[in-house]
This record gives sequence, C-alpha cells and structure tokens, in this order.
Amino acid sequence: MYKSIEIDNYAAYEPYISSYTMSVHYNQHYKKYLNNLNNLLSKYNFDYSKEELVKNIDVFPIEERANILFNLGGVLNHELFFNILGSGPISDELNDKLIEDFGSFDNFKNEFIRQANLLVGSGYTFLVLNKEKKLEIINIVNQDTPYSYGLIPIMNLDLWEHAYYLDYQSDRKTYINNFFSIIDFSKVSSNYEKEI
Repeated sequence: MYKSIEIDNYAAYEPYISSYTMSVHYNQHYKKYLNNLNNLLSKYNFDYSKEELVKNIDVFPIEERANILFNLGGVLNHELFFNILGSGPISDELNDKLIEDFGSFDNFKNEFIRQANLLVGSGYTFLVLNKEKKLEIINIVNQDTPYSYGLIPIMNLDLWEHAYYLDYQSDRKTYINNFFSIIDFSKVSSNYEKEI
C-alpha cells in the first residue's frame, strides 16, 4: 500500500492558491487517486516503487492496466506538484543547465508559461529530463505521466480545473503566471540533481 504525502499548511501558498483550494485539491482529488490505486493493487503482491510500477505495468492483467495507470499518474503527478510548491533558491547546477538548454532562466520561464497556455483540456505542463540528459518542456493530458515515455519529471504545473478554478474561475492565464511565485526551486534542483 502506498502512503500519502503530507501537506502541513494549506494556507502556505496564499494569495496565489487559497487554503480552501489546497484542501479540496489534496483531500478530495489526490487522496481519491491514491485510494483508488491502492484498492486496484490490493490483490497483487509486488515490490515496486510508484515510478517502477509505470515501467512494469505489463505484469498486471491487460483489462486493469488503463485504470491502474490513470490512478497511478494521478498520484505521481499530484505528488510532484505538491512537493515543489513553496519557496527556495535554485541551485547553480540547475540554473546552469537551464541556461545551457534554454539560453537563460527567463527564456525557460517564458517557454514554460507559453507551453502551459497551449494545453487544451486537463493535464500538466512538465519540465522533464530526457534520455539525452537535456531538459525540455512538454504538455501531457489527463493523468498520463512522463515516465511512460522514458522521461523524468523534474517539476510540473497542474492544469486540471480543480487546481485553480475555485480561485481563478476561467482566468487560467493568471494562475499560470502566478505559479512562478510559489515554486520551491531548491526542491526542483534536488529533483534534477538526483537524476544526473
């Protein structure tokens, strides 16, 4: 059984994300994915991390794989999103890599925002590390995960309506722009550095 991550203070990201939105997002959405996943997997014996489970989905009956992957993606994607919220400085290693792959930090930020605004429907914008160890920005719909494509997610922005609609209604653009005010780049840096 996978355990949930904990959020200590729902109000920590105000005024950009309200405590009410964080509570609903965490308790009603993230925990539902986690409970569904644990229920789906309860009849199987395995010893995979969540990331390994994506790569070993073929050990489960084919008729259950889509449901497992959907809920697994919901858990992985939410945990990454919640874990990188906060405030903290970027490491020299990640900053140098962003300059190498995007030209500057500002170019990276602008491209991330541009990509997020291009996403149609529900999903996430990710900063990922590809097989060539290059950083790239991608959009993935629904609860698919970059791990399914051999990509390692470093940070993401949740663009499902439940992540922002209570605070921003249809003004998704402002939510996207405000995201950069509540990223803990020390955690993003740690995500990057453990993969290089």
